[in-house]
Amino acid sequence: MNSLVAYLVILLILFLIYIRTTKIESTHKEYFVLNKSENVLGVSLSFYASGMGLWVLTSPAEVAWWGLGYDVVGYAISAATPFLLLFFLGPKIANLTPDGATLPQFIQTRYGRSAQIIVSLVAIIYMSAFLVAEFASINFLFPVVSETSGLTVAILIGVFTFGYISKSGFKASYITDKFQGISIIVLLAILFGLWFSKNSYSEIIGYAKLGGINTFETFSLKSALAVILAVTAAEIFSQGYWQRTFSAKNSKTIRKASLIAGFGAFATILLLGIAGDVGAGKGIENPTLSFIQQFELNSFYSVLLIGLCTLLVASSVDTLENAISSTISLDLIKKGAREAKYITLGIVVLAIYASTKVLNIFSVFLLADLLATCLVFPAFYKIRHKSKDSFLIIPFMFSLVSVFVYRYLFVDLVSNPGGIFIPTDLYGLADLNTFIVGLFSSIFITFAYNYFAK
Repeated sequence: MNSLVAYLVILLILFLIYIRTTKIESTHKEYFVLNKSENVLGVSLSFYASGMGLWVLTSPAEVAWWGLGYDVVGYAISAATPFLLLFFLGPKIANLTPDGATLPQFIQTRYGRSAQIIVSLVAIIYMSAFLVAEFASINFLFPVVSETSGLTVAILIGVFTFGYISKSGFKASYITDKFQGISIIVLLAILFGLWFSKNSYSEIIGYAKLGGINTFETFSLKSALAVILAVTAAEIFSQGYWQRTFSAKNSKTIRKASLIAGFGAFATILLLGIAGDVGAGKGIENPTLSFIQQFELNSFYSVLLIGLCTLLVASSVDTLENAISSTISLDLIKKGAREAKYITLGIVVLAIYASTKVLNIFSVFLLADLLATCLVFPAFYKIRHKSKDSFLIIPFMFSLVSVFVYRYLFVDLVSNPGGIFIPTDLYGLADLNTFIVGLFSSIFITFAYNYFAK
């Protein structure tokens, strides 16, 4: 496809999204959260759209290409389990923090200011990794599907999303999620319809088997369990989900929306993982593009993919921009919407620059996932009881130390691609042992500290 036509399609979609936000007027509070006014359909679409970023066209394909059957299924489960946690924890936390906008605000009421800072920093690290991965996915995908410059497209998306987020904040992100969510579902349905029309059922099964979908090895199971554990822990600190949780009408709305979004996320990632395995079976050599490169990129496919990619990345990027700036503004520097606008701009610039250095999308998440795994149990252990900062900070810090001591003593750091800090196994997949050490050491230290502190 001619790059000029591709840029026009991208600009048209971004312009339509921007036009949709021009009449949105946000109060100071609505820059960060809505006033418990949103129904099941709206929250469900917003959960789904904000979580289904451009990474869904790259990361599941990478995992399927490198991994085996357990990895494909495990990654799909990991996309749904954060919503199951929201199903159980969301209503309780929303009721305990009726005026809240972020999870760290709840943490401050349970533990204190220092604990709030720790949780805020871990959340920001994770969401920043997510944002960098989104812009990196642009660099991988857009030049292939449209012959455009990935950096140019990243800048365009950064400029447009910053434009409407800086003006209307969370309210703009939430309202555009509805349009984007429906559009993403329709475009994915068309894309998979075309994919199935080009591949018979027997061909899909045959190529998927060649790609390893029916091979179930112990190392693949360990990697799958590690991904489920890591992603579940990390996603619960994604403040975009909590902003939507605090905006829901009531507990019933949160529970129903969590189940709907969880099912949608599971089905999407499972299908894309299987498609990635088919690409591996067909001999596609680029793991990141093992799904996309199965299409003959004529003008129709290119327009379809450009539209889907633009909607995916915009829905995720605007959520992350506002969620990160809200966490920094409300939980770290304790300022309002005006300061959050400048923070958002800085975040966009740094994320676009960092994305140009990324070689593997999946690895971007792993260190942030490990931090979250060490924090998740201490953070929610005192959900109904007030405590002190040390009851969260000490288990978190000591579990981190335990993880790095484990990797230093028991992992072959010369052969392991992740070294001491990135929790990979010898195959470059998520290392279950590292995540188990992080989770269970945090649980043990939490119980021990609570017992002796009494």
